[in-house]
Amino acid sequence: MKLKKRSEFPETELWDLTALYKDRNDFLLAIEKALEDVNSFKRNYKNHLNTKKDFEMALFEIEQIYIQISHIETYSFMPQTTDFSSDEFAQIAKAGDDFVTKASVELSFFDTALANADTDILDALEKNDYFKAIIRQAKIQKAHLLTPEVEETITNFREILNAPYDIYTKMRAGDFEMENFTVNGKQYENSFVSYENFYQNHEDADVREKAFRSFSKGLRKHQNTAAAAYLSKVKSEKLIADMKGYASVFDYLLAEQEVDKSMFDRQIDLIMTKFGPVAQKFVKHVAQVNGLEKMTFADWKLDIDNELNPEVTIDDAYKLVMDSLKPLGQEYLTEIERYQTERWVDFAANENKDSGGYAADPYKVHPYVLMSWTGRMSDVYTLIHEIGHSGQFIFSDNAQSYFNTHMSTYYVEAPSTFNELMLSDYLENQFDQPRQKRFALAHRLTDTYFHNFITHLLEAAFQRKVYNLIEDGGTFGAEQLNHIMKDVLTEFWGDAIEIDDDAALTWMRQSHYYMGLYSYTYSAGLVISTTGYLHLKSHPNGAKDWLAFLKSGGSRTPIETAKLIGADISTDKPILDTIDFLDKTVEQIITYTNEIN
Repeated sequence: MKLKKRSEFPETELWDLTALYKDRNDFLLAIEKALEDVNSFKRNYKNHLNTKKDFEMALFEIEQIYIQISHIETYSFMPQTTDFSSDEFAQIAKAGDDFVTKASVELSFFDTALANADTDILDALEKNDYFKAIIRQAKIQKAHLLTPEVEETITNFREILNAPYDIYTKMRAGDFEMENFTVNGKQYENSFVSYENFYQNHEDADVREKAFRSFSKGLRKHQNTAAAAYLSKVKSEKLIADMKGYASVFDYLLAEQEVDKSMFDRQIDLIMTKFGPVAQKFVKHVAQVNGLEKMTFADWKLDIDNELNPEVTIDDAYKLVMDSLKPLGQEYLTEIERYQTERWVDFAANENKDSGGYAADPYKVHPYVLMSWTGRMSDVYTLIHEIGHSGQFIFSDNAQSYFNTHMSTYYVEAPSTFNELMLSDYLENQFDQPRQKRFALAHRLTDTYFHNFITHLLEAAFQRKVYNLIEDGGTFGAEQLNHIMKDVLTEFWGDAIEIDDDAALTWMRQSHYYMGLYSYTYSAGLVISTTGYLHLKSHPNGAKDWLAFLKSGGSRTPIETAKLIGADISTDKPILDTIDFLDKTVEQIITYTNEIN
């Protein structure tokens, strides 16, 4: 699969950023205006925050500044992710990053003053629902606040502390070069995007195998650089955790999510031990259906029935998205149906583009989605996943203040994975034949749960070992990271998949490692979305409750929010219920196979 230049794609497949700023000059003018507002705010409020009324006035003013920052920050990074070779996009990113760092430094006095405010002032402010989330966070930070000068210095180092993530994403988009490979006399071009979006579930076993070896060889060339960048990231997090007096780096990274380490550990431990056998049963069945004597890591994303894996156009995908989400009602559909006509989505699979997918939320403008369209059913799952984030952004933004709009990272992946479940449900119910129904249920596993409940969960299990190593005063390089990842993969997959040294390079395939304890939240969110999906299927008010969940944003804690759809995430039950649901899905797939045979 050869990647084209960005200029070769039609405008309809590229996003339209003019809803944010007309052009680069408009963006730069917005930065000037925002800096004026930041400086004015600092003059008016630094050393003048003493009473509840002072803080109240300041909060209303700083909210408008935060909204400007949200728009500038979003616009600054998005163009570059579409083409890391563009100097113009790099300059836009640099201008935005410099602004955000400067604004954050100038405004850091407010965060410090708010966290240092008397408890009775914070309690009084928290009674106003408009400020709920920011006051909760201020109370969390209160016990770990450093002097204003030190807090400002840490903020000033923002760009440096984020450098490992920047290094990795640019390396992945521009430096990872995969060699071409030949199968049966035909030469195939390989790249990060084409491997992950196309070759890894190719119907030809030789193509899968050679593509994986080419892909792994390309990764291995950069393993030492990636390891050095990752070491820099985790050591800086440990350093700040110690400076702020947290018991561990885990406590520091989980504080903002408003969950404790027991919930983090439960998520990993239960899935590793309870879901591992279910996943093994499924991949062994896929191997049997496809006539494989053994399943290697090159095979594990193989479709159960490649002959039924249709080519899907972008227009086909739009219809599938809208039809799948009809059960959520017209209020939801009206908000998301605009994504195609307003060009929220960047579909182009061009050279030097970020290989991942994401949704961005410039507050109360409209969401933006980046992905790379290759015409596979897995692309529809990626699209509906990101539209799930987009719907949550819209409903939270419309219902909440800027302070309250952002969901805790713990369950931020629930709206996205919920939509994937709706797609699989729609597909299964559209089909009449057991072979087609099996195809739909298998995609529920491979496109939703394998990606979010396994891939990202195994990242989390790997991360936990890495952070424990750093917590104990250790260090690491590429060789040790390969060893840790190989052990994690072997523990989960047992004898179902052959794990070799190329599989061990999996830690190089995602940017999540550079985002704190983010990876485990995919499975945490999927537990909540599974509960919400089952609630929708069994309760007459299920759709209404799900919209209430979306609208709540970050106005409640994760435990409080999950209760809106009947999940008590302080217990094991939602995870165990999800694993039971998945076990039944695998058994139903096996039943369909028996019917086919």
